[in-house]
Amino acid sequence: MNESKRKYTPKEKGVFACIIILLVCVGFYIYKTYIYTDPEPVKSNSPLVIDKKNGQTPLGKGEDTTGKNETAEDKQHDTAEQVFARFLDFYPTFDANKPIEHIEKVKDMLEPGFYQTLLTEQENLTTVPQYQTTVIDSVKNMSSKAAENNSIYWKAEVTTVNKDKNGKALSTIKTQYVATMKQVNNKWQIIDLMQQGRGAKLHE
Repeated sequence: MNESKRKYTPKEKGVFACIIILLVCVGFYIYKTYIYTDPEPVKSNSPLVIDKKNGQTPLGKGEDTTGKNETAEDKQHDTAEQVFARFLDFYPTFDANKPIEHIEKVKDMLEPGFYQTLLTEQENLTTVPQYQTTVIDSVKNMSSKAAENNSIYWKAEVTTVNKDKNGKALSTIKTQYVATMKQVNNKWQIIDLMQQGRGAKLHE
């Protein structure tokens, strides 16, 4: 005669469930406390503050404190942030004796067609500036935002100082730069640029 299989009462099932839940919680606590290690946070899109007066610039890929130069291969794989930061090292500057130099220095960061557009606009300028040079005072609040067609917007607030032939400051100008960037052949390039004045101060 076959013995019928013993059935657990609802109370016994509840006790078993509580024991299983308790064991899971204890195991999770032991794992989080003694085994798991939190990864270091990555802040690639955190705002940057670059003070040109103190000689502080962002380190690009391939650069370190020993002063080693970047190779062409390193530059090809720079992030959009690094390319934009390097672009802001040169493009906002100006020298009346070399009026297209600031564009030539960023040629490798620009989409070829856009580079030609900037060059043509500069060469066709008929207004002679009242200042001799423009130097960068600071670059602040650098940030990014996704755009359409696999592109990205990078923006920053740039403060520049216009000076006369004797190096005397004539005016200080704040401008917001917004660059549209796209990756072509693993290389980030600027395909468009908007500049919006945020304030100007004349020096007496």
